[in-house]
Amino acid sequence: MQDKVITFQSTHHVLKAEKILITAGFKFDIIPTPKNISSDCGMSIRFDSQAASISMLYELLNANNISFNLYDYKV
Repeated sequence: MQDKVITFQSTHHVLKAEKILITAGFKFDIIPTPKNISSDCGMSIRFDSQAASISMLYELLNANNISFNLYDYKV
């Protein structure tokens, strides 16, 4: 499984991203930020990079002024 984790600067950004990604039809999970990934926020979004368009994700989040970082995540 090729998962990616998106981290955010705040819980507000996580919740805003959640609404945007649900509306766009993305499938994902909200998870605690993995300990090996540094983040300002304790919540992250995990998704299967093979099932989701990463370029569309970047476009949606950037268009909505949501600061984020994207990491590879091995399950």
